[in-house]
Order: sequence, then C-alpha cells, then structure tokens
Amino acid sequence: MKKAFLLTWATCSVFLFSCSDNEETKSSDFTGRQMVYNLLQASDFPVYGTVTFRERTDLGLQVEVKLEGTDGDAYHPVHFHYGNLATQDAEIAFSLNDLYADTGESSTLLNDLVDQNKFRYDDLIKFNGSVKVHLSATGEGRDVILAATNIGSAFSEQTPSGRTRIAVCQSN
Repeated sequence: MKKAFLLTWATCSVFLFSCSDNEETKSSDFTGRQMVYNLLQASDFPVYGTVTFRERTDLGLQVEVKLEGTDGDAYHPVHFHYGNLATQDAEIAFSLNDLYADTGESSTLLNDLVDQNKFRYDDLIKFNGSVKVHLSATGEGRDVILAATNIGSAFSEQTPSGRTRIAVCQSN
C-alpha cells in the first residue's frame, strides 16, 4: 500500500512539474507587449468579443480572437483590413485563421502582410486598419459581419460619441 502511494505521489509530482515547465516556456515566447481591442456586435447576431495582439520574442505577432455568442460547427473567416470600419470595399491586409464557432476562438501567427511587408508590434500601433469576423467565406454570409473593431491609429481616431459605421468588405 505504501509503495502504491509513493508511486502515485511521484507520478503526480512529475506531471505537475511538467505542466509548470510548459507554462513557463509558453510565457517566455512573448515580450509582454500586447494590445486588446473589443470586437463589437456588427449584425443582428448577438456576437461580441476581443482581439488580442501579442508581441512574440521573434518579433512576430500572435493574434488571438475570442467571441461570445457563436456555436455549432461553422467556421467564421477573420480578416485584418486596411482602413477603418467605415472604409467601403476595404482591402484585406491579412487573412487570419478561421474562428471555430464551437469554441469561439482563432489563433494566428502574423509576420508578414499580404503584400509581403513585415508587420511588427510598432507597425500595429500606427496601422490604420480594422478586424472583421464574417458569418461565412462564401455566399450571402460573406457580406455579413458578425463582429468588428478598428485597430491601431484607426482606433485612436474614433469619434468621441463612440458611434462606428461598419462597411461591407471587398468580396473576391
């Protein structure tokens, strides 16, 4: 009985220490600089959340999108656009990984924009852009924006009233 207890205790200790090491490694991938923007409901669907840009030690960005109000087995495209939310037919600067409706989450490593230019944390602060989460990639759903936010300088230049117009994206 004593051997079984010691074996169980030793196994649990190894497991706990390995979890701690993973968490330390995970946090050491980041510099500590991050920006969090609220994603606002942009349609009749009650969907909202956050988009977080975290600077990595390799100077790339990890972009994490988290939404409340999604469910099912759908995939929702997430785009990083040039121009603020009111910009008609805004070009896509970068397509983030799809958001899974069942988890409401998407995570993407961002190093370069579509035009192959490097994109770093300091570029984010100056970037006149927006993030939009779409209902679907095709059909009428591609023009339905579930949640959106201005980012970078576009966020800083929002009106004091907080009112935001949201334009439909350029469809390919």
